[in-house]
Amino acid sequence: MIRRTVPNDNSCLFYAIAYCAEGAEASRSVEQRLRGLMRDNVLSDPDPETRALFLGKPVAEYAEWIMNPHHWGGEPEIVALSDHYKVEIAVVSCEMMSTIVYGEGASGGRIYILYTGSHYDPLVSGASPDAMPSEERKIQPSEPNGELEASALAIAKKQIEDAAKKAKQKRVKKIKCGGCGALLDTNEAFQAHCMDETVMHDDDFSFDCTEIEVVYEDGDALPEGSIDLSDETKVYAFYNSQSYPFSNVYMGSCPVEVDSQKYPSAEHAWQCCKFIEAAPALAKRIRETETVDAAHLISHSEGMDQIREDWDIVKYDMLLKILRAKFQQSTVLKEQLLATGTRLLVNVDIDKWAGMSAAGGIATGANNMGKALMKVREELSSGDTTIAQI
Repeated sequence: MIRRTVPNDNSCLFYAIAYCAEGAEASRSVEQRLRGLMRDNVLSDPDPETRALFLGKPVAEYAEWIMNPHHWGGEPEIVALSDHYKVEIAVVSCEMMSTIVYGEGASGGRIYILYTGSHYDPLVSGASPDAMPSEERKIQPSEPNGELEASALAIAKKQIEDAAKKAKQKRVKKIKCGGCGALLDTNEAFQAHCMDETVMHDDDFSFDCTEIEVVYEDGDALPEGSIDLSDETKVYAFYNSQSYPFSNVYMGSCPVEVDSQKYPSAEHAWQCCKFIEAAPALAKRIRETETVDAAHLISHSEGMDQIREDWDIVKYDMLLKILRAKFQQSTVLKEQLLATGTRLLVNVDIDKWAGMSAAGGIATGANNMGKALMKVREELSSGDTTIAQI
């Protein structure tokens, strides 16, 4: 058995079946044609009530739903397409490491498709793993074939092994110098590299570069300045979400009181700090909003030209003061923070100042939110409950 690949999108099931059953290459027209077959099939069903039970929704609703290219196909579509093509469809499941055959007894033979848990690919047979498409066999005989079955399950096993290996890999984007091959982290670093007179480049070097992806296998040393978020013994990672108590937007505890003013959340206080001096009326409106989204809307839509001029200079101290108040005023939150021990606290966020971006599994960023929390944790551990003034 040989695995062929189809685009990894929401129509991969249709591509895989069409490739095996009729030799059609993946395309928009193939996807729409097979989705249209599904729509027409359910709308013409003489027993729509029973069909609706199988589909999980009324047939009219399904007919509209299946035409949306963002919706996946699954068992109902496999059953219908088995009947349409008059073939058995054998789904080789990586999740169960077994094969499920739909449409048993169909006269047109059997086709195989691989299901990874999130994607379908066609499986064909050939004289060797390197067989060309022109030499492959897409439709197999219906009779049980132990060799083919074993080969198909071997492909499923390899998929599982490859996925496990990839899950342990960490990837990072680098800029490769076209002159000397050096790998740089940022555009600014590449520009500095080009202007460095100690770096040897040819006379015809034209400051060209390419972006590449560097893969770090499990156990490889990570680049300097990066963090392995998967190492829970050393790292406690949290996200900028209301589900995470360490996040500023968390509203699951009592209000945060800073300078005798109560705020629904630490994020309300943080947004207000931008305007308390320059636009106190705007700060008051933010403080009185009931949700973080409402506070953000006012701050980002009305206050962008009223932020205090020294904000970039003082914002870390502001954040530190708010977090001190938040964790000193809540016994539950204080205990949760102290329970992290000495682990590195990392705010996983696309905001590179507040947190760290974990694209590819390698986290980079200033992580000021995490640093401030660790400072508060240190103070709480030592018994220092001093709250600095804004």
